[in-house]
Amino acid sequence: MKAIILAAGEGKRLRPLTYGIPKPLLPVGGRPVIDYVIDNIKKCGEIDKVYIAVSHMKDTLESYLRNNEYGGLEIEPVTTLGWETGGDLKAVLIHAGINDEPVLVCYGDNITTVDTAQLVDAHKKNEGAYATLSLFGVPQEDVPRFGIAELEGEKINRFIEKPEAGATSSCLANAGYFVLESSALEDKSMHKFKIESTCFPAWSESGKLFGQTQEIKTWIDIGTIESYRIANKLVEELLPPG
Repeated sequence: MKAIILAAGEGKRLRPLTYGIPKPLLPVGGRPVIDYVIDNIKKCGEIDKVYIAVSHMKDTLESYLRNNEYGGLEIEPVTTLGWETGGDLKAVLIHAGINDEPVLVCYGDNITTVDTAQLVDAHKKNEGAYATLSLFGVPQEDVPRFGIAELEGEKINRFIEKPEAGATSSCLANAGYFVLESSALEDKSMHKFKIESTCFPAWSESGKLFGQTQEIKTWIDIGTIESYRIANKLVEELLPPG
């Protein structure tokens, strides 16, 4: 089974840091962000190769990966156009020749702990699923920051990307890890689109989107300079050293 890390954003809101360092290599608690994501991927023993979608400074990322050991896990950066989560995901699937098997998809700018083995196992049991999302509970005031799922059993019957306050009573958020049937994007052409707002709501309406809830105590975003500063303050207190 293959995994795809979506890390093609240029990190414009993190400048000037990202003028010289690709966003996946920004250190948090002394470790590059990408290593936290790979740690989660390695929890699933079925993953044998990881593709990383990047849009700039690919050589720098490749140099870092060459000089680190990941327990035999093969890792290949793939140049994409920064066409949001959907466009970049489609580009990697085409590059890798993946069109008829599930893949584990991970956002590359969050620091968290997700049991990817549990997520993959759950997806296998979800008959007819296009995707199974890892979900976790967030405080009501944080709901507008996330993609929110309204869950009934294992099925997501409504998915709202960054809902306005009061638009939903659910507090189950997309953790940024999901298993996707690659064939679900077969009819999507190469263009810029967000899978969270283009596909997830439609799949939920057709009964093709599922969720797997996990107790996730730590979820840190590094999208802005301020959140990056907070991440570096929190990570050593909340996560064990690698």
